[in-house]
Amino acid sequence: MAGLFTRIGAHLLRSTLLIDRVYQRFDSLRSLSVLAFASDGFLTAYGRIAFDAADSYRAGSSMFRTGLFGWEERAIREFFPRAPARVLIGGAGGGREAFALVGNGYDVVAFDPAPALAASMCTAASTLRAGSLNAYCAAYADLPYLPPTGQSPGCDLTAGPPFDAAILGWTSFSHLSTDDERIDALRRVGRLVCGPILVSYFGRSGGGGPARSSGAFAGLRRRAERRGSAMFTPAIGYARLLTEREFRDLATRADLRVVHLDRDGEFPFAILSSP
Repeated sequence: MAGLFTRIGAHLLRSTLLIDRVYQRFDSLRSLSVLAFASDGFLTAYGRIAFDAADSYRAGSSMFRTGLFGWEERAIREFFPRAPARVLIGGAGGGREAFALVGNGYDVVAFDPAPALAASMCTAASTLRAGSLNAYCAAYADLPYLPPTGQSPGCDLTAGPPFDAAILGWTSFSHLSTDDERIDALRRVGRLVCGPILVSYFGRSGGGGPARSSGAFAGLRRRAERRGSAMFTPAIGYARLLTEREFRDLATRADLRVVHLDRDGEFPFAILSSP
């Protein structure tokens, strides 16, 4: 009898795979629908909401990520000027990269468009050495002007000397809604920096166009392809997937030169500079 109940229980557990299949279909349909029909403004707004709600990006949270990733450490060690130097960081979240650089002796200006993340970075910055980290709530499109916060007055970044280096925060480049926005972000940062610019992004292999769509969601897939290769998840919102060729083309159109490009890790990254 015990063996019978065991087999019945095993079959019942196996039957719950149907729930997984239904959810996977729903998740795929939801993502394709967003990519097919959402406006650029919607994607931008959703991204800010999604990141605002993520404790791992909020300074002061018990889940806040700290420290640089290994590829960031290598890039900064090999290409950035030694501290003390001034570094501009966009898409900085709650300040993971900013706090690490300040800890290594750099002076940093950092900004993020998600209000809760920017506020947490501003609060944490107030505990550091005066002037070592100035934090703002702003987007790449706001550059060169940064609005005031409770801790820092607003400023025009062109009023001072150029920065010695810059970082487009972890994959923030891919989260911009269009290729035109990505080019504009690179140009705006490039005009403020006399030195290396570190950019990471979501990569994909191959150099061809989107594959021919077929199957139940073929129509949605074809419409979603208007954005090129991309993904949408409820956790992080929209992200553009780029080949090395596509990334190099965007950098060239932004009048920047690719000094180094590494696509061997989970997150491809590049070092850019003005010609």
